[in-house]
Amino acid sequence: MRPIGRFFQVTEVNNYDKYLLDIDKVLHFPISFVIKTTKSKQMMEHEIEQYIKEKSGGMVVVEERYKKAFEEIITINEIKTWLLQLDEGSINLIISDIDFYYKMEMNLEDFSAE
Repeated sequence: MRPIGRFFQVTEVNNYDKYLLDIDKVLHFPISFVIKTTKSKQMMEHEIEQYIKEKSGGMVVVEERYKKAFEEIITINEIKTWLLQLDEGSINLIISDIDFYYKMEMNLEDFSAE
């Protein structure tokens, strides 16, 4: 079964073993990694891809499985660009969504009637 929505993992860790461990924890479902770095997205993708290649020890199946588990890599650069494009209405909608899903996740309100 594939989960509804997306998995996001926010990290500033430069140890790529941690990334692969996160992927293993969710049984290789795709994860979007938000990485606290000013390196380019392309550089991060390249570094992670090289690490996976080394770590897989030539086992193509393992290498491909980990590569496919990276749904998206988001760095500070992408977040800054995205934030500059938001208007006040969009910001209010985002805050509302965060509030709603936080309350739902923490079971702070009854959402069964909605």
